[in-house]
Amino acid sequence: MASVRLIFSSLLFSLLLCSIEGRNNIPLTEEEDLELEKELQSLNKPPVKTLKSFTGDLFDCIEMYKQPAFDNPVLKNHKLQIRPSFQTKRKVTTDGNFKLPLDPGFNDTCPLGTVIIRRTRKEELIMAKELPKYFRHYDSRYDLLDSSGKNYSHKARYHGIQCGITTWALPNVGPDQSTTNQVWMLGDLDGPKEDLNVIQTGWHVRPRLYDDKFTRFFTYYTIDNHKTGCMNLLCKGFIQVSAIFGPGHAFTGSDLSTYGGKQAYFSFEIRKDPELGHWWLSTADENLGYWPKEVLPSLDVAKAIDFGGVVYSPNNEGSPPMGSGYLAEEGMGKSSYFMSVSYIADDQHAFTPGKDWARGLLTAPDKYYQIIAPIPDGGPWNVAYGGPGGLFNSSVV
Repeated sequence: MASVRLIFSSLLFSLLLCSIEGRNNIPLTEEEDLELEKELQSLNKPPVKTLKSFTGDLFDCIEMYKQPAFDNPVLKNHKLQIRPSFQTKRKVTTDGNFKLPLDPGFNDTCPLGTVIIRRTRKEELIMAKELPKYFRHYDSRYDLLDSSGKNYSHKARYHGIQCGITTWALPNVGPDQSTTNQVWMLGDLDGPKEDLNVIQTGWHVRPRLYDDKFTRFFTYYTIDNHKTGCMNLLCKGFIQVSAIFGPGHAFTGSDLSTYGGKQAYFSFEIRKDPELGHWWLSTADENLGYWPKEVLPSLDVAKAIDFGGVVYSPNNEGSPPMGSGYLAEEGMGKSSYFMSVSYIADDQHAFTPGKDWARGLLTAPDKYYQIIAPIPDGGPWNVAYGGPGGLFNSSVV
């Protein structure tokens, strides 16, 4: 499969070109099929109530203390944290169309004491083993720079990120293609490469996985540098605390931007709890849940944070659109943006890294994708990125 990756990092921003070979069909033995059915039952707990979203998805209201994550052996003695020890406050400011609350798209709600979990389909579990390669980090150069250009390898320490991402509908993504807009939080880059822990979240369009072209919120983590990994709640790791919104939800209607018109932003924060060490994921006004420290043994702090886009396509197809589907040079209201990006330091305060903390690398023609980040001497980072796609690439990683 051909792929293009565009990222902006506090340590580097780049446009990378690479490709992956993939399988369109994953044959199963009878034993594997039985194992999948068993796992499906384990993930889809008996619901207190079931809601159907406007996208046709089923979301189950599961008793908070009976959610699948607690079946993970490493969480055997885990004590549920209902809310983070810090007060979540949004510091992202944009135009008057900035949308804080998220519309979950239900005509009903989950009862008190339950959490909302999208029901897992068998087809998703079949694809689960293929997913890590789509989220893989392609060996960007992680160097912290001072104003003289001198490298300070892996000295950064981040406890979180705050930002907003414009959300867009991308109906031109093909059935075997995908486009992803996300944040990467990478753990100990100085340790063994095979033990790298990474958290990723954002929105994507992935028709083959969901059997639709909706723009969906997702979460992902890996503890072995993407040899394996877990998207959304397809395995037992992320602990959900919200009864309103969670992984797998789709953005539609007023939650999507329009070209030259209203801009909708998905505002979120990933932040390490200073007391218990869990990594919390929150939206502008809702704590969604957290990755327990037990499932991320090598993510005491993030040594690098990247944000940007990734697209994939079979080798015989042009690459799909990224971001809004328009080039970064078109600017606000037309291009896709990461807005008011800031980081959480050791002292738990948000800050914007300095101008000399970034450098650029462009390895693909900018008629397909662009990234524009005029890094200010002070103030927020607003990064435009994306493009229409159409790039053919036959190289193999």
